[in-house]
Amino acid sequence: MFPDLPFKYPLLTPVSSTKGTSPAPSPRIPPELFLHIISFLTIPDPSTSSRDIYDLSNFAAICSCSFVSKFWLHAAREHLWRYVRLGGGRRGKSFVKLLQQYASGQVSTLPSPASYVKHLSVRESRGESWDPKWLNAALPTLAGSFPNLYSLEAERVTLEFLSTKSRSAFTKGFKGVRKLALGGCEFRTTLDMIRFIGEFEDVESLTLDGARCDWDDMNAEAFGSRVDDGVVPRPPRKLRELAMRGARTRQVLKWMRMAMKHDGRQARVEVLRLGALGVKSAPAVGDFLKTLGPSLKELHLGFDAAFTEDGDETISHIDLSHNSNLREMHVYGLVIPSLPPPDPSDIDPLPQPPQLMPLTALLGRILVPSVRVLSLALHPADLHALASMDFAGLSDLFDRKPWTRLEDVQVVVANEDDGNMGRSVEQKLGRLFERGVLRVNVGFDDREVVSI
Repeated sequence: MFPDLPFKYPLLTPVSSTKGTSPAPSPRIPPELFLHIISFLTIPDPSTSSRDIYDLSNFAAICSCSFVSKFWLHAAREHLWRYVRLGGGRRGKSFVKLLQQYASGQVSTLPSPASYVKHLSVRESRGESWDPKWLNAALPTLAGSFPNLYSLEAERVTLEFLSTKSRSAFTKGFKGVRKLALGGCEFRTTLDMIRFIGEFEDVESLTLDGARCDWDDMNAEAFGSRVDDGVVPRPPRKLRELAMRGARTRQVLKWMRMAMKHDGRQARVEVLRLGALGVKSAPAVGDFLKTLGPSLKELHLGFDAAFTEDGDETISHIDLSHNSNLREMHVYGLVIPSLPPPDPSDIDPLPQPPQLMPLTALLGRILVPSVRVLSLALHPADLHALASMDFAGLSDLFDRKPWTRLEDVQVVVANEDDGNMGRSVEQKLGRLFERGVLRVNVGFDDREVVSI
C-alpha cells in the first residue's frame, strides 16, 4: 500500500532542555505506528460522515500529518490522493494545470501526486452541445497521468462531443483500469457503446448507470452465429462484476451471452446487479442467468414501478435454479400500493389476493440450500398495504430446505411510521425472527441494500 521506505525511519526529535543537562531520550516509536495513526484518521465516523468515498474524513488532520516529515508526507499522500473527483469547476481545472506543470518540470522537487491516485471520478460540465467542454480539453492530460489507477468513474460524458484526440486518450490512457463506471453517459448507438466498452479488456467490474443511446442498431444479424471482432468486440475477458440500470440491458446481456457462447468458455461473472428491471428486459436477464449458471454468487435485482402489474410475466422469465452457488440475494424496488376500499354494496366480498406473490415465486425457484444472505427493500403505501404482502407464502418458503442456511435476512421498509411496520414484519416472519437471522429497518430507503 505504501511506497518503499528507507532503512532508517525518522524518529521523534528530543525536546531541547533549557538547562545544561542532557534531556532524557525520547522513546523510539516503530514506524508502523505512524502508519496506523494516519490510517486511523481516515476511518469515517458513521455518525457524521457521508457515504461518499471521495469525501475524506479528517482531511485537515491528515494534511497536518503530511508536514511532520518526509515519511509522514508519503504516508499521508496515500490517503489524500487515493480518491480524486474532478468536475468543470475551478478545482478541476487547477488540478489539470498542476499535472501539466509537473509534466513540464515547472514545479517543486516533490514528486507528482498522480502516482498515488487509485480511484478517479470525472464529470463533464453541463451546457449546450456547442458549449466548450472542460473534460474534452482535459482528457489528454488526465489519461496519461495516473500510472496506478485502479477504477474510473465517468459521468455525463457524450462520446460524440469528444474530439478524436480526447476519445483516443480516453480508451488508451485508461485502458488498464480494473473498475469502470459510466453514469449518465451518452452514445450515438448501442453498437457504439458496446465498442467503447470492448476497449477496456482488463475491466473486472463494469457499471452502466443511466448510459443512454440515441437508437438501437444491435439487430440479430449483428451477432450472427459468432461475434466478429471487426463488427462486435469481445466483452472484457476478466469481467467478474456487472451492474446496469437504465441502460440497454437487453442488448448488453445478449452481447455478452453470445460472446461467451462463441468462445466456448465458462462464464465467470460472479456478481450481477440489475436495476429498473422490467418485463421487456426479463427474457434477456433469464437467458443470461442461465448462461452464468454456478458462477453467479451474488445477485441484486431492482424492479421498475410496473412490477406491481407485470410481476407475474416478469418473473416467468427468471429461473434461479441454474445458479446453484448463489450466496447473496438482494431484491429492491418492491412497491406495495394501497388496497382499494371495499365496496359497501358487496355483501359477501371475496378476499383480496396477497400482494407481491411474484416475489415468492422468484425466491421459490432457488432449489439448492446455498443462499446465506437475503435482503428485501419494500415501499409500502401504508401499514394496511404492508400487511397485504404475501408474508404467509414467504414464511412457508423460508421453512423449506433451500433456505435452511440463511444467516442474515434484512428487510428495509422505506416508510416512516410509529414502529408498527417493523413489528408487523417481525410478526409475519416470526420463525425467521426466532432463528435470530431477521433484521428490520424502518424509515430507511433502499440504499441500504442497493449499491448501484
